[in-house]
Amino acid sequence: MSQLLETAPTAHALPPLARRSTTAPARALADEDWPLSRAERSRRLRALRLSILRSLTAGVTGRPKVALYVLVRDGGDPGERRVVALAHAERAGFEVTETFVDDAWKSDPEGRPVLARAYAALRRSGFHGLVAASQVDISSCSSVYEQELHRLHAAGGFLHLALDETQL
Repeated sequence: MSQLLETAPTAHALPPLARRSTTAPARALADEDWPLSRAERSRRLRALRLSILRSLTAGVTGRPKVALYVLVRDGGDPGERRVVALAHAERAGFEVTETFVDDAWKSDPEGRPVLARAYAALRRSGFHGLVAASQVDISSCSSVYEQELHRLHAAGGFLHLALDETQL
């Protein structure tokens, strides 16, 4: 565990989030079910992600706490993607408390133990959201990505990306 998390205030000292949702995520549409162009799907997914982010940070006083989530190929070096995510988090005014590096590149997000640990930390109120370099850190498949946005929101967190969904 990072030193920052060990020295971070307890969960009770974190500012409350505006609306923590515990409702189950709706079933995501499969890519072939979407009657929209790829560009329109990307815009709608971006709007969903930003809506969740705004709703969960509206009541936060001070700097929201985030963790970086970096997906790498088969034990690859997370350096560049981590730097991109960290720089973006700092520009957005977030306080980075931890980094989760995941090398389960080919697996479905639901089967990634590192991502599951990040969601569990969110539920414990260790931080408010995740920051990643791009959508592909979660999934390049629109329907899977949408499902993960809903799962992340159900865990009480948001996702902030350095590159929005239209820039995969």
